[in-house]
Amino acid sequence: MLKYTLSFICFLACIQVDAQSVVYGKVYNDTSEGVYHVKITNSASGKSVYSDSTGAYRIDYIDEERNTLKFEHPNFKLYKSNIPNLFNNEDYHLDVYLSSSVVGFQGGGVKVGKEKEGTIEIKPLSTLPGSNEFSNFIKTLVGVSSNNELSSQYNVRGGSYDENLIYVNDVEVYRPQIVRSGQQEGLSFVNPDMVDNVNFSAGGFEARYGDKLSSVLDVSYRSPKSFASGVQVGILGSALFLEGVAKSKKRIGYKDSVRFSYLIGARYRGNKNLLNSLDAQGLYKSRFGDIQSLFTFHINRYNRIELLTNYAQNRFRFEPEYQETTFGTLQSALKLRIGLDGQEIVDYRSGMGALSYIYQKRKMSLKFIVSGFISNETEKYDIQGAYDISEIDNNLGSSSFGDAKSLLGVGYFINHARNELYFSVVNFAVKGGIKLSGIKSSQKTVDHLENARHPGKILYGVKYQLENIDDRFKEWKYSDSSGYNINPFNYSDTQINLVEFVNSKNTISNQRLSGYVQYHQGMGSVNQMTLTSGVRYLYSSLNGQSLISPRFQIYYEPNKKFNSKHRYDDSVPNKKNIVLKAAYGYYYQAPFYREMRNFAGELNTALKAQRSIHYTAGMEMGFKSFGRPFKFTAELYYKDLDYLVPYILDNVRIRYYATNSARGYAGGFDARINGEFIKGLESWFTVSLLKTDEKIRYVNSENKEIETEYLRRPTDRRLMTSVMFQDELKTNVDYRMHMVLSLGTGLPYYLGGEARYQEGNTIPAYKRVDIGFSKVLIGGQNTKIKSGVIKNMWLGVDVFNLLQINNVISYLWIKDFNNNTYGVPNYLTGRRLNVRLVTVFN
Repeated sequence: MLKYTLSFICFLACIQVDAQSVVYGKVYNDTSEGVYHVKITNSASGKSVYSDSTGAYRIDYIDEERNTLKFEHPNFKLYKSNIPNLFNNEDYHLDVYLSSSVVGFQGGGVKVGKEKEGTIEIKPLSTLPGSNEFSNFIKTLVGVSSNNELSSQYNVRGGSYDENLIYVNDVEVYRPQIVRSGQQEGLSFVNPDMVDNVNFSAGGFEARYGDKLSSVLDVSYRSPKSFASGVQVGILGSALFLEGVAKSKKRIGYKDSVRFSYLIGARYRGNKNLLNSLDAQGLYKSRFGDIQSLFTFHINRYNRIELLTNYAQNRFRFEPEYQETTFGTLQSALKLRIGLDGQEIVDYRSGMGALSYIYQKRKMSLKFIVSGFISNETEKYDIQGAYDISEIDNNLGSSSFGDAKSLLGVGYFINHARNELYFSVVNFAVKGGIKLSGIKSSQKTVDHLENARHPGKILYGVKYQLENIDDRFKEWKYSDSSGYNINPFNYSDTQINLVEFVNSKNTISNQRLSGYVQYHQGMGSVNQMTLTSGVRYLYSSLNGQSLISPRFQIYYEPNKKFNSKHRYDDSVPNKKNIVLKAAYGYYYQAPFYREMRNFAGELNTALKAQRSIHYTAGMEMGFKSFGRPFKFTAELYYKDLDYLVPYILDNVRIRYYATNSARGYAGGFDARINGEFIKGLESWFTVSLLKTDEKIRYVNSENKEIETEYLRRPTDRRLMTSVMFQDELKTNVDYRMHMVLSLGTGLPYYLGGEARYQEGNTIPAYKRVDIGFSKVLIGGQNTKIKSGVIKNMWLGVDVFNLLQINNVISYLWIKDFNNNTYGVPNYLTGRRLNVRLVTVFN
């Protein structure tokens, strides 16, 4: 099979489609919307063309002449671009972003582009407030839910943390496997200082993306064009980046070409300031750091080699002293006090390297990738504590108001762990694309595009993956409530009964072979309809399972033909830009490792892949209000879930039952409106409605197989809404405000064992407001300070959890003298202040 697949790839790589040289592309505004009726003039010929309603243009290239394109529009600044020397059979792709009269500064907000082919395009910048960097952007998007500001993890449309694909420059990245709480997690993989563009899809994504159930995040690091550097220093940490290029020898009359480019980013973070707001007090030591680099060597105009590297070391240490938590209601207020001793050390180091060879022309692209990812993780702790739980005097007129008035219970516990996990993933991949037909030479102007057939495009890829995992899992817990943990059948006082004991050693090796073919075709007289269809194949050697996943997406623009017909008639107003879309597909997720390990540390290597069938339908509508562009997006979805592996959530750690014993569904509605509520600044509002349930089969204590009624899945958040809003002073735009608001209804909370097979408790709603203020010191519109070295500098002040809301992440379960059990909430971080100084150099 592999022989025929490689032969097919070689055949595709050899296909050549010659065409007369032209310059083509699209013209965008600041919010990545296509700009209509831009005049494009080539200085070599003196001829001009105009962009169509989508911003697309095509203009002839003149051989043996210096070609300079001039882009003119009355609402935008003039833009010029020199075109390098082209061969007779080469076309040049040039996308242009025109600037309005409002000029921003680097790090001034978040640019969100139009949704294309079912994905949301994001341009992340660094002034957004939040305690966890890059993931703050993702958590504000539709369909995305999170209830832990300390974690970069998120779930999408009812899926778990493990169901989201993340790519950086076409290389899949992995997250730590044994981390159990957000404060242990450290830095996310993606470095926002290196990001050029991000595409995010919450479901119904294309066949070219891999095998996970919920979402895909496709990150592209930028290709430097000139030298630049920057540094950020703040209370929570620091970061720096450095980029530059080495150019080849200048050819007379033509623009220099880049021969070599480099992009380097380093980060350091310490969360001590945030963690000191937790109820558990003690000595926190968190050191999270990484360094990433992207080196690109251009062999010639069509061939280049890329090397992407990353090394991260995250170390968390905690020496607890005491914890005091007040909970309950006004009628029954309780307080838990714990005296603590011991320490907890979590250390994980990871490294990634990817070497890529890229061949790219307008009609064809080919990319070979060899990549490897390794992670070495250790978790060690010995924590002991003695506690008492008391009822609080809640009588406002009492002199002892707020003090303990009656003791309900006492106890003692010890938690011990020595966990070590090593895993490595090695990939060999090839992927490419080819356009099967083009536009005839007599039709290479925008005026003729509506009579030309949109070229079809094939994308394809094959990947071989080798996984090795070595796990040492040892944990035990001892709990003694009121001194009753004794063995009544043994007269010896030396026997100790443990609440939980796990000791396992597992080593596995797995091989995967995957591939896809995808076809994209425009239809209609002005290509107002596009269809994308594809199929994926996945084989896993560990369970011997072969999977085939067909996927389809369709997009229809009902007003595109009318707007194209009247694009030069100013007396006829354009109709609204509307896109109707639908998607259907099969999505399988083969087990990696954690899904195969049950609570006792035993592996089920015969575990099958989980399956989700996606049905989505939605619309996008662009409109103008107050003379500024906005977009409204809405989508309905339903996911048919089968072969599910039940799990419980313990903070951010997922504990699986390691059996394909559940089936269920997820359905809901997502809506978003984004645009310039304040001129020149992008903001958005999102709302998501969700319902996800599952039925679980299990064997009860009488050895009978039973299937439960529909139970809420651990990620069943019925309502999630987010706001990302930016503002500035009208009299001085160098002063800006950035606010992020998140509101999510309560999640179900399940205990382990058979308690998962009935409805559990509910964690209260997650409510949080982060706000940030920034002032441009150098390089702004109203700043008088100038510097030849510093491009811009700004000072930011963030207030996390502005309203001081006590959000709950999990519970401690405590018994009193009468054997009643209390769920004591573990609260997340309180209000904290952060100060940052960001400098970008020329």
